Parts: sequence; structure tokens; C-alpha cells
Amino acid sequence: ISNQCSPLPCHKDGYKDCIDGQAKYTCVCKPGWQGERCEEDINECEDLNGGCSQRCSNLPGSYRCLCEDGYFMHSNKRDCGVCDMNNLNKSFCMLPFLLDIDECAENVCAQLCVNSPGSYSCYCDGKKGFKLSKDMKNCE
Repeated sequence: ISNQCSPLPCHKDGYKDCIDGQAKYTCVCKPGWQGERCEEDINECEDLNGGCSQRCSNLPGSYRCLCEDGYFMHSNKRDCGVCDMNNLNKSFCMLPFLLDIDECAENVCAQLCVNSPGSYSCYCDGKKGFKLSKDMKNCE
């Protein structure tokens, strides 16, 4: 019986290991992934907002907590504190566009990603027949 893990049946981004069995295989998923082939991203933000005190941004295999304008991220990367000109964290409370996180750097979109202050948008090549799927990240 040939090796059921060759060629690799598991999703390249989501799998940690492929276990070869008799006429079957088992994909072991990395944290943040699920499914028979580890092809499904778990949306950690759906469960209690990912533990974030304000905004939660789901990423492939992970997530990130974000703060609204006028707040800064505490060192625990989940809780946001109020910006106050008298506090010790004023270096973290600059103008919002200076603190913007480029979500596109995390390759969150299948094709084109456009970063904007506090957000991002995914786009697909309509000229080639692609349209944005329901998850607003992948193209079909």
C-alpha cells in the first residue's frame, strides 16, 4: 500500500502533520485550523470576540485584537486602555493613522488587499471571472 500522505492531501497552510494509515490518512491541524484536511480557518473572533476587549480581526490560522481610536493596546495584546495625555502610555496614543496595522501584510486576502486606517478590504480580479466569496477574503 502506497503512502497516503504523498502527494500531500492536507491543506498546506493549516496542517501540522500527516499520518499515513492503511488506505487512509489523518491530517493533524495547526492551532487555528480545522477540517478533515485542515482547510478551514477557525474564526476565533466568533467566540467571545476572541477575548479582545474591543475589536477582533480574524486572520488565517490566527486573530488579532485591535483598539478603537483614542485607546492603546495593553501589553497582554487583548485589552485596550484609554489614551490620556497625562498617562505613561502616551507614546502609544499618537494619531490613529500613525498606529495603523497593515492587515494586508498578513496575506489575509486571496488576491488583492487594500489597507485602510483600522481596516482592510479584499478584492478579486473580475476580468478573469473571479468574485469575492461570502467570507469576504477568498475569490471564487
